[in-house]
Amino acid sequence: MEKTLDVFKSQQAKNLEILNNLNAFLQQGEAFGIQTEPHLLQKLQTAKENASNGKLHIALIGGFSEGKTSIAAAWMEKLDKASMNISHQESSNEVKVYDVGSDFVLIDTPGLFGFKEQFDEGTQSMEKYKDMTKKYVSEAHLVLYVMNSTNPIKESHKQDLEWLFRTLNLLDRTVFVLSRFDEVADVEDEEDYQSNASVKCQNVASRLHDLIALTPKEREELSIVAVAANPFDMGTDYWLENPEKFRTLSHISMLQTATSQKIALSGGLQALGEEAKKSVIRDILTRKLPVAIENDERISEEVAELAVIHQRMRNEMIGMEKDMAATRTALRTFVTDYFSDLILQAEGLSMETYLAFFEREVGDKGIVLSTRLQNEFDRRIQSVSQALEKMQIGYNAEISHYNGTLSAMGKQGLNYVVKSKVINNTTVLAARDGVVSLAKMVGLDLGKILSFKPWGAVNLAKGLNGLLSFAGLALEAWDSLEQAKREKQFAKTIQDMVANFRTQREELIGILNAPDYVERFFSGYVMMNDELEGLEKTLRQSKERQAQFAKWRDQVEAIDAEFTRVNA
Repeated sequence: MEKTLDVFKSQQAKNLEILNNLNAFLQQGEAFGIQTEPHLLQKLQTAKENASNGKLHIALIGGFSEGKTSIAAAWMEKLDKASMNISHQESSNEVKVYDVGSDFVLIDTPGLFGFKEQFDEGTQSMEKYKDMTKKYVSEAHLVLYVMNSTNPIKESHKQDLEWLFRTLNLLDRTVFVLSRFDEVADVEDEEDYQSNASVKCQNVASRLHDLIALTPKEREELSIVAVAANPFDMGTDYWLENPEKFRTLSHISMLQTATSQKIALSGGLQALGEEAKKSVIRDILTRKLPVAIENDERISEEVAELAVIHQRMRNEMIGMEKDMAATRTALRTFVTDYFSDLILQAEGLSMETYLAFFEREVGDKGIVLSTRLQNEFDRRIQSVSQALEKMQIGYNAEISHYNGTLSAMGKQGLNYVVKSKVINNTTVLAARDGVVSLAKMVGLDLGKILSFKPWGAVNLAKGLNGLLSFAGLALEAWDSLEQAKREKQFAKTIQDMVANFRTQREELIGILNAPDYVERFFSGYVMMNDELEGLEKTLRQSKERQAQFAKWRDQVEAIDAEFTRVNA
């Protein structure tokens, strides 16, 4: 085996590079939401460790009572009790790893065809022994498939044989071992041994051909040996005292030769590393990729629909911009005309007509004036604000549905979820109940904006009201001096009122012309605009992520196609 081991170790660096690239490949898949099962990651890590330390890993698989552990001991030539105490009846259900010098590691697994179950601490689940075995076989560089010599391959093994030799494609690195061959042949008679071994090997080849449809080339390259790890049940102590006789009767040297040849034919560590890589890729292809592809196709449809939603919302927002501009023009016209009319009326007032003007146009504490302004602003702004609110509620419903659909796809879908700032409990309830507050829509209280406080006009109105009541009883008591004083005071009040009207007109026009007009009067538009900008970013990221996934998927399928071509 020394020559084979030299080649094996010389290719160690190349093999490690292959596995590191595979690890990076799997991590990229994780970024796309394709979660690799823990035992597969452990499988890859184990393969990397094997490549790093340069040891050849050989897995023993077979039924519970096929003498696998005894064969392992014989193969390693470690029959002494101090190093390994092998009993005739296997009872262990744990995977055991044995180092053979500094170059080999042998993995003794639970029975492949068992039916008992064991709790797996890693996955917190119950699994059959055969499922435990399956976790390790694709890590191994070589597989020793141990069979009962009387009835080597059963119909019930078909599914597992297909998984091992078709799905994981392990046939070209497997040695088939007929165990307890002393029960079917006279191992002391070499001619009888060879005759029976030939018949049994042909039987194994035929059964494999029937169950997994061997090609002529595969059948020709089968490696089948017959051994007796404990001839005639003489026990470990006896064979330790008679090692040469054990070597002759057990025919274990044939197994050692077969494993060496299999290593050489497999092309050494690099080729075996490629086989380990193939096994992991096959696991991804058969278990994860179909689901990921299906999800990606559904995600593509959802993202395309999201793009349609975004474009429709953008078109609606353009219409909103025109409506807001028209509203600003209308409000400027109203404010200009309204205050111009008030100024003209005020400048033509007399003390006799003032009270009627005051009650009609100003009101106590300016209630009439402020109400008229508030009503007009509300009326003009309301239609746009209601349209914005309706748009927001519709957007919330569509994005919530989109996010719900993608969230159901697990981690892969969560990568595409829209992170919305407008979707919260309040907006969800508003959408559900159809309740919209005008104050929230308009977002404007003119009372907090208007600086005009007509207290002078109010006080004058109160004074005139009392004065005129008194004048009706004793008008003759007024003298010309008092009359002139009051007229001067009245003129000053009118002048102040007109100045206030002009100031208010200027302030309101300034507010309407200000750069923050949209933010002040249509906060819903600002919110939706920010939301759509975020949606644009999400769409860009989604398209980039889909392109990256498509590239990653092409890599997987290219690898699969190459594996298929090479093994065709």
